[in-house]
Amino acid sequence: MEDVLTVNNLKTYYYSNNKKVPAVDGVSFRLYKGEVLGIVGESGCGKSTIARSILNLLDKSYTKIEDGEILFHGSNLLKLKAKDLDRIKGKKISMIFQNPQAALNPVYTVGDQIAEVLQIHENISKKEVKARVIELLRLVGIPAPETRLNDYPHQMSGGMQQRILIAIALACNPEVVIADEPTTALDVTIQAQILDLMTRIKRQFQMGMILITHNMGVVAEMCDRMMVMYGGVVVEEGATAEIFASPSHPYTQGLLASIPSIEEDKEELYSIPGSVPRLTAPVTHCRFAGRCPHTFSKCEESEPPLLDLGNGHKAKCWLLEDKAGRAHHE
Repeated sequence: MEDVLTVNNLKTYYYSNNKKVPAVDGVSFRLYKGEVLGIVGESGCGKSTIARSILNLLDKSYTKIEDGEILFHGSNLLKLKAKDLDRIKGKKISMIFQNPQAALNPVYTVGDQIAEVLQIHENISKKEVKARVIELLRLVGIPAPETRLNDYPHQMSGGMQQRILIAIALACNPEVVIADEPTTALDVTIQAQILDLMTRIKRQFQMGMILITHNMGVVAEMCDRMMVMYGGVVVEEGATAEIFASPSHPYTQGLLASIPSIEEDKEELYSIPGSVPRLTAPVTHCRFAGRCPHTFSKCEESEPPLLDLGNGHKAKCWLLEDKAGRAHHE
């Protein structure tokens, strides 16, 4: 498979009150053409920071990329000049943001906001821009696109606004789309429509997609592979079907156990005890140790590596040392 984006040992830290907070602490992954990679975990685990690091959308006043590389067609995005990165952002790599009301400008029509991307990146006439805007609105399921392109964001529902963000992201036929919690603010019915739209578009254009979410149901439906993050690191990764069938890390097991089931009549839903710890760099223990039911002395003494369990399935837990050893010998 052809990989379109490679992230190696990315470390993005926040600086606060003389403390270094390891928001992303040594994350590596590859995104292949035509696949959906899910990044899942609780709020604060580093999912969105990865996305913002890729596109250089970080607030430099308190955030710094300490280490790593982000390779797109062999070029390290972290080493590019701002003008060269600007040619890639929005054209080759685009992003669907979480909150359309915050992402869309209230004083410009939705047609103008889609057209702006085309005017920046494509050398085409005004007539061609308008035709492309109408085509994009039709693609994302906006009825009567010839007239709706003159609407302002407030004249559209939340689901329609989210479709506009998707149209903006797709305007230049990107190779990579990063969708950061694209359905969080929507009700369940509209959420299903947006996910169906994204699946259809991904299939049609064969782009690579990174889907950031805390919703395991969305991951199960949309993603070919998944990474589970906790405390700034990947604690488990592999094929989505395999992880759902056989979760190996205690955190992943807890996330899946907390999903409500139609078949089980429970008075009380399961929740992982405790809360996400406030970590400072360097971290010298298992980040999940304080909430894990299986913690033993080694977990407090050193951080486990991401162990290879075979078939691309990896997990970061000392309990899996023997299993990883057997997988290595087979």
